[in-house]
Amino acid sequence: MAKRDEVLRASRRPEDIWIVQSNEAIETMQLADEREFAVRTLEREAKVLAQIDAALERNSHGEFGTCIECAEPISPKRLAALPWAAYCLRCQELHDLQDVRGEAGPRAA
Repeated sequence: MAKRDEVLRASRRPEDIWIVQSNEAIETMQLADEREFAVRTLEREAKVLAQIDAALERNSHGEFGTCIECAEPISPKRLAALPWAAYCLRCQELHDLQDVRGEAGPRAA
């Protein structure tokens, strides 16, 4: 819950992605870069919030700390580092490899 609150407090506002024009080409490029950074940040924050909410849901069903892929326990060390982890380390590595290859698979962290 603390991480969820932290992400919400630090979250960028949607108005950070408004398109602003300038008469200067350099400034227009800088504004576009800032907007792109804001969009990526909003996407990353939304993904983390979804992962945290999913972990809270698993917790309410007594499934927290169990890998959603292989149903094995997620190591306490991994959960201490990433409390919203949905996969054990082995399954996370396989999931990440699938993402790199562009293969379809479940989406969570």
